[in-house]
Amino acid sequence: MAGDGFVNWGKTSMKLPAQRVRSGAPWEAQVGYCRAIRVGNQIYLSGTAPVDAQGQVVSTDGYAQAKRCLEIIQTALQELKTDTHAIVRTRMFVTDISQWEAFAQAHQEFFGAHPPATTMVQVSALIDPAMLIEIEADAIFPEDRSASMVTAQACQNMADIRAAIDQLDAQVIKLLGQRFEYVKAATQFKSNAQSVRAPERLQAMMQQRRQWAEAVGLDPDVIEKLYRDLVQYFIELELADWHSSQ
Repeated sequence: MAGDGFVNWGKTSMKLPAQRVRSGAPWEAQVGYCRAIRVGNQIYLSGTAPVDAQGQVVSTDGYAQAKRCLEIIQTALQELKTDTHAIVRTRMFVTDISQWEAFAQAHQEFFGAHPPATTMVQVSALIDPAMLIEIEADAIFPEDRSASMVTAQACQNMADIRAAIDQLDAQVIKLLGQRFEYVKAATQFKSNAQSVRAPERLQAMMQQRRQWAEAVGLDPDVIEKLYRDLVQYFIELELADWHSSQ
């Protein structure tokens, strides 16, 4: 759950708007902290433990615990309208450094082509003896490229509107080109097991896009069709790229 407020830096008069994310964990109220806070374009994520919705440690396995910590971090970032690609630094506090490879595997898989700076250190204990790892992170909110655009309300004539739409369309097309680069990069990580789960992932993606459409007042059916056409287009491009390399 995200909330807005202000950060007052000590005795100075400077106040910056702050947006906080609270997960509802009992420790937050007891200790007096939030899961994440955004001030300006900086995002700070509290040390995150490998627990489920009921506050229970998810596993005795180092890999599974690290993965769960990162999933919670990702959820907080998504509430702030960004994702793990915005993370620039992580810190891993572990109780058994001999399991570093398991922790590292989860970290590497999670960040893929966007590896942040990181630190892994062994500590004597965490708040629950069953916890093997706790992860905190810092992120930079992506630059808002639309900030320099004239708002719809500020447009004075059709020329302003056409210019703004052209600017948006240029950004969309550029992003679609970047999206295809990720589609091509994904081929090196695909496996038969992942291919079997592809329909399930596609369905989850479509549901998420429908929710985004509803949030901004667009027709979810229209957006779903757009994305299904887009997925088909990228599949065809990917196949053409593969055939040309044979």
